[in-house]
Amino acid sequence: YESAEAWCNELITSRNEILFDAIAFHEGINRASHELGFPLESLSSFLRSIHLKHVKKNAHIVRSGMQESVKAYLAGTSIIDIARKNNYPPSMIARFIVERVACFPDSSSSSINRKNLTKVMRDPMGVLCRSSIIESSSKDSECTQRKTEINALDGIARLKVESVNGKGKCGVREENRSSLRLAKEVEDALDADPLYGPRFDKQHNAIGVEYEIYLEQALLAMKIPFETEEQLRTRGTARTPDILLSCPVGIQIPKRLNMKNPNQNSIGNNLKDDENFDWKMICWIDSKAMFGDVETHQTLVLKQAETYVHRFGPGLILYWFGHAPVHKLGDGHGDVVVTEWNLPELFMLPTGDYALIGRQKRTNR
Repeated sequence: YESAEAWCNELITSRNEILFDAIAFHEGINRASHELGFPLESLSSFLRSIHLKHVKKNAHIVRSGMQESVKAYLAGTSIIDIARKNNYPPSMIARFIVERVACFPDSSSSSINRKNLTKVMRDPMGVLCRSSIIESSSKDSECTQRKTEINALDGIARLKVESVNGKGKCGVREENRSSLRLAKEVEDALDADPLYGPRFDKQHNAIGVEYEIYLEQALLAMKIPFETEEQLRTRGTARTPDILLSCPVGIQIPKRLNMKNPNQNSIGNNLKDDENFDWKMICWIDSKAMFGDVETHQTLVLKQAETYVHRFGPGLILYWFGHAPVHKLGDGHGDVVVTEWNLPELFMLPTGDYALIGRQKRTNR
């Protein structure tokens, strides 16, 4: 854990190129995963959490210097190079630049609003293809590209420009050429960013939903009744975990932390009669498709979990991509159990029967 954390911090402080090149990122993180002996999906998630802390810490600095960044862009510096200089995500720098360089004459506000900005970030080549989008004071900067570069963009933007113009003509009209630099710069920044942007958000959300479905299917296979977050919200329940169990169930956990051998502190997946293990009642489960690092767990996840404890009782946090050594994580005064990679295979039902993946087993009475 410590080695992976140090690698992530060094990557950020050294402004490593893989943070500004998606292809280099995948090569670099695969290599680091092998060298560190750290699962790839866990390392990616860990890096994202540490980098997000860096982003939040430096947001005010980047914003306060954005005037200089805009000047650099207007003078011909690429958005990706501005991101390198600021050691900040290319997609976020692109967003800041668009806020200050683009405008929407049909908008009720003179400045670009969040709705229009979201459209730009989702489809820069489709939205930023009209010269009217660019602020008049910034239009000269859009001509700083070499003519050959602009010509190369014609084929990429042609269909999208035609759909906007509705002319059915081949090629890009002269009035649209001047705005192609911003469109291409934003698209390049989004493509280069390995950790942020609409594409990453979409993938991250899809993975979260995928693991929530997997969790639901596992509980159904064990015939453990529950309500989903969506069902709870439908009936007006606030602050809902992903799964609220219809009745409490038991799982095995260590009786106390063994500081000499922290590896013994993970939840047992098989029935253990060992005196080091005890049964813990849980009322809810929260699915986390991420790696549970210490700071994220203590500052965000655990605080959220404690609201569930107050409303529903003790529960389980499941980190699908692993977590930091459990003795480093908080447990909400004993009311929050933390596990990784998968559900415990064994649950004890209120009847005293054991529920296993795909079947139930009666206890001998």
